[in-house]
Amino acid sequence: MTTQSAEQTRHLMQSGDRGAWSLAALTVALAESGSEEQMRAAVDLLGALGIDVRADLGELDRAGAAAQAAAPLLQTAALVSGDGMLWAGQSNEALLTQGRASAQGAAAFVQFGLPRLPGLAEALARPGARMLDIGTGVAALAVAYAELFPELTVIGVDVLPHVLGLAAEIVAASTVADRVVLREQDVSTLDDEAAYVLAWIPAPFVPPGALRAGMPRLARALAPGGWAMVGHGKYAGDPVEDALSRFKTVAYGGTALNDDQAQQMLRDVGLGNVMTLPTPLGAPAITVGRNGF
Repeated sequence: MTTQSAEQTRHLMQSGDRGAWSLAALTVALAESGSEEQMRAAVDLLGALGIDVRADLGELDRAGAAAQAAAPLLQTAALVSGDGMLWAGQSNEALLTQGRASAQGAAAFVQFGLPRLPGLAEALARPGARMLDIGTGVAALAVAYAELFPELTVIGVDVLPHVLGLAAEIVAASTVADRVVLREQDVSTLDDEAAYVLAWIPAPFVPPGALRAGMPRLARALAPGGWAMVGHGKYAGDPVEDALSRFKTVAYGGTALNDDQAQQMLRDVGLGNVMTLPTPLGAPAITVGRNGF
């Protein structure tokens, strides 16, 4: 190892240690999950970083932010211990934490995405409206959408029976259990036709083969005027950030797509109005396409 590489390695370990423990402190402080002494130490550390978690944090969802902070710690712990090469290898705690973090995407979609998609707000408000949530995981996102849109029924599909078992518990404990339906199914076997006004598929969690086989089926499942949303990585030309996004995707067993690739994938299955939406810092890129336009 060269002197420069050795120095960079030491710097990475030092900054990584600081980042990991700072995220742990944020999780403990926001979730109030540690002992009293740990809480005080966490608050002190965050204060040194310029974060006062005892203050009014405005619109920040404390529970959601705690879950988002904890998610990378739990996921990377599973990976380095040899249990996280596939999503199925994640612990229940990691799966539930990731679900709680991803559920914040529903509110973000209403704010940033919905105003840009003609006809979708009206379609979601119609009685009997249906949404397809591919790779639903623990169904936290499906529940969040059903809560935001009172007429909407969300069909959540996943290939992992154990994860769907956790999802069933999340759904049963929610106020929208009658409007969230879970199915054990691979997107490559989807046979619904003209059923959904909105379909969501997170490419980083869907293997390339399943994504290729499933996209034409997903397009056929859209109602006329319905929208498909593909979540994918942000590849903006920063070598480190781009490599990090690809590493995460490979660790999840999913498909790495940039904006152009996601747009072309939607055009290839016959969708129109294809565009990549602006999303806030830390959120995935989202590319959309509409059926029949």
